[in-house]
Amino acid sequence: MKSEEFAAALVQRRVLFVCCLLWSAVVNSSLFILHSSLSSVAAQNMHRYSLGFTLSERDFADTIDIEFEHHRILVPVEIEGKRYRFMFDTGCTQGIIFDSNRIPYLKEMGNVVSFDINNQSDTVHVVQLPAFRLGRLTIDGYLAIIGRAGPVSRGYDGIIGFDLLNKGLCCKIDVENKRLILTDRKKFFAQERGYEVKYKLSSFVPCVWVSPFVRHMDRAIFDTGFPGFYSMNRQSFQKHVYKSRQVAAQVEGRAIGQRTIGLHGVERADTVYFLALERLKWDNFSFRDLHIVTQEGNSHVGAALLDYGSVIINPFRKRIFFQPHTKIDEMTVGNKQFQMSIVPQDGRPAIGLIREESEAYRNGLRQGDIILKVNGRDIPSIAVFQQLHFKSGETYTYTVRHADGSVRDVKVKKE
Repeated sequence: MKSEEFAAALVQRRVLFVCCLLWSAVVNSSLFILHSSLSSVAAQNMHRYSLGFTLSERDFADTIDIEFEHHRILVPVEIEGKRYRFMFDTGCTQGIIFDSNRIPYLKEMGNVVSFDINNQSDTVHVVQLPAFRLGRLTIDGYLAIIGRAGPVSRGYDGIIGFDLLNKGLCCKIDVENKRLILTDRKKFFAQERGYEVKYKLSSFVPCVWVSPFVRHMDRAIFDTGFPGFYSMNRQSFQKHVYKSRQVAAQVEGRAIGQRTIGLHGVERADTVYFLALERLKWDNFSFRDLHIVTQEGNSHVGAALLDYGSVIINPFRKRIFFQPHTKIDEMTVGNKQFQMSIVPQDGRPAIGLIREESEAYRNGLRQGDIILKVNGRDIPSIAVFQQLHFKSGETYTYTVRHADGSVRDVKVKKE
């Protein structure tokens, strides 16, 4: 199907994009996931359309210098002689350009109705990027949707999705040496070893099976757009916990709250579990002492995995290989537990979720509190709050309004 024909079809079809955005004011990080969940016919059309771009090289291998900031893989992209930074996101089906960008010569391809992970809908634009260079490659005809700028887009201009690998490219992500190796040679990495897991495409992004508990498996998206290590679908966890005391023993808290912000709104409040995993197994490799939280939507293995080793993705064999920095088959993560989330409420920042075992909770902070000031500075909107820079180890004074209307100051330490 030609691009022009499909562009017309896009306007008529209700193509479903599922977008999830998690914000945490305490850790000052965010998660943006894009994937499509379509009827079979629309999915096939989108798949053909999304892979309609062309690559300038054949039978090649190229090493691209990357940056790894806040657990985001940033690659240099050149458009019309100007340098941009794009995030490489394996949890995203295709490209995203933010509405604040200054990228020239975007070609309008039509509109689609999108539904986010909270089943709220809106219309988004589809554009075609001008030809751009990524290392030695020139990529022409690449498509992206226009996403709203926010904390997710801080520091980079757009996203390159897993469609780049679905096009027929293998890659090695080596953040220790700050490099991304791309190749179309099927056997280029054949001599390299690692802990191997199969993946299946779900909405055209890779899903792997990992083991969070003994004799329990969980399906997770391998998602370099997720800055965390691992998050677990709440329903999946609940299936496990009722079957095993060993699983229940790894629960270190629970709370009612909201932490998932979709592209068009916030999820409804529900139970979130705080877990202290004894180990998470990737093939025969174990990550010890891992603290995670449950969430709505898919489970995810994220970019924090890259702190502990390199990853090779082979789309021809549908395999992902983890190459640990250590020579033994386990590592200790020992990360800190999630403490709280900030969500928008009537345009203001509010406490969406707070761990009852946290210091901030003991100091009086509660779910639903509206943040009015930070260290005496007025915070009239969540956009202003997102612009604040919090330093680890520092203590801040939040002036908050409780549900009963009372106003008080609460000390919050940035972990």
